[in-house]
Amino acid sequence: MHLVVVEDDQLIGRSVASHLREQLGAVVDVFAGLGGASDALAAADLVILDLQLADSDGMETVRRVRITAPAAFLIVITARGAISDRVEGLRVGADDYLVKPFSLMELEARVEALLRRRAGMSPPSASDLVWERSSRQVLKRDTTLSLTPLEYAVFATLAERPEQALSRVELLRDVIGPNVYGYERVIDVHVGHLRKKLDPEDPYRYIATVRHYGYRWDAAPPVEMRDAR
Repeated sequence: MHLVVVEDDQLIGRSVASHLREQLGAVVDVFAGLGGASDALAAADLVILDLQLADSDGMETVRRVRITAPAAFLIVITARGAISDRVEGLRVGADDYLVKPFSLMELEARVEALLRRRAGMSPPSASDLVWERSSRQVLKRDTTLSLTPLEYAVFATLAERPEQALSRVELLRDVIGPNVYGYERVIDVHVGHLRKKLDPEDPYRYIATVRHYGYRWDAAPPVEMRDAR
């Protein structure tokens, strides 16, 4: 998932990018203006756009981004809160409109809502694993797996960052918290149990061992994520 933030205020831009990376595991590029952002915009799944930039201003900014990123979802963030501004923004190409100041959690929810729309428009996933994040359930061929809270936490941490090697310490910090030094091998036990539940016949199908380091989610196709039914 590739997000692009175009925000003239560097503090806001960095805060938004940091939050979305942490909460959604997204790749986020940040730009202070449209200059130099063309390649990133063309490859983006979703764009978060400030209307008032040093090199572009107002609804013309939306039109320019729509030309460069026609397939991306677009969320406009701006201090212009009048109904007429919101209506015009939506009419010229924005998918959503958020008035400053805004909560990062609200922005995150709006991003997730738009990405769920994209998932609904996509062809069915070939994956036999489904992750219903809102209900904290993992299904294998429509059968709910019985995971302990720690096994679920390990699954979630790895599955939301496919192909990324995570050390044992990183995994422990994510599923248990800080002060985990000396307990690194505890994670091996939970990974072993999780592997058997994900695929008893081929326990190494989904989670690869990174020798002398940790683990990596290695499944193709990736886990299908969706709302609870």
